[in-house]
Amino acid sequence: MVLVKPVKRRGGTSGHLAALSDLLQDSRADAAKLFEHGLALLIQALGVDQALLTRVTQLGHEVLWWASAPRTPMTGIFESPEKGFCPFVIAHPDRPLTIKDSSLEPRWRKSQGFVELGIRAYAGVALKVGDRVLGTLCVQHHAPRAFTGAELALLKTMGHLVERALEAENTKQELQAALEALELSSAIVEDSALLSARSGLPNRRYLDIWLRSALFMARRRREPMALALWSQPMVAGTKGRLAAAAGHLRGEDLLVELSTDQYLLLLPHTSDSGADVLLARLRSTVGKHATGAALWLPDGKDMTMKSALRRVAKAFTDANREGSPLVWNHD
Repeated sequence: MVLVKPVKRRGGTSGHLAALSDLLQDSRADAAKLFEHGLALLIQALGVDQALLTRVTQLGHEVLWWASAPRTPMTGIFESPEKGFCPFVIAHPDRPLTIKDSSLEPRWRKSQGFVELGIRAYAGVALKVGDRVLGTLCVQHHAPRAFTGAELALLKTMGHLVERALEAENTKQELQAALEALELSSAIVEDSALLSARSGLPNRRYLDIWLRSALFMARRRREPMALALWSQPMVAGTKGRLAAAAGHLRGEDLLVELSTDQYLLLLPHTSDSGADVLLARLRSTVGKHATGAALWLPDGKDMTMKSALRRVAKAFTDANREGSPLVWNHD
């Protein structure tokens, strides 16, 4: 996220404390500034190659923020943070992990962190909010290096600051989501046109409103959304089965009537394997119908749902042609 420029270091514990004080004054209202300047401070104070802030999601480990010293590329850690030593820190969150030289320690000399990424020295702490482990804060170096008690104290203190920032960010997100849910509920009460009289499900207009908050979270998390499309006639019992299916969805999922007798299920932060499980449960309620599915990652290349709907519609057509219960379009 940032390449650290060489600056004059403050020496000793008092220098670290002064730097932390400056950091808090500069980033009190902005978590991004704390992450950027805090990781830069770790590199400058500890003299290491890189500092990483990682998090754990349903998709696994990912690098949330990072800083590198000059001429020290990430060398694969950004794409595969799980190959480093972060999973061990997550598994043992109550104590920091320090490695002086992974090439000499039997426990680590065959690890992917050393063999594939070339990490010789490492120090990391777990980041927790309440009892939940969210990720890690760590520093890495290409050469052997011992970490002093004062340096570990700095790393732990920075970890506590990051935890508070993450907690505040989570609270902001929850409040924002709650506000948007309230606005959506109010809109439904005031405007019955958001629901289909035929199926009793939310309709396309409702979907447009729902996407405002769902896209914000999807882009922030950089997580995919699974879409599933199928058709079934509105015969006796269909409305009740659809209502039962909607009632058993997870909190962020949405089932809408996209058009007459055609239904779209949206599953935020869900992979294809996770969607397979949820769709199997859905079929036990609404019945077996040829279904098309696709993943959508809202980003700069695919900011709207248009292309995702095109892909899931093609999968739906293929499923009907093949007589298959489920066809994925991974294009």
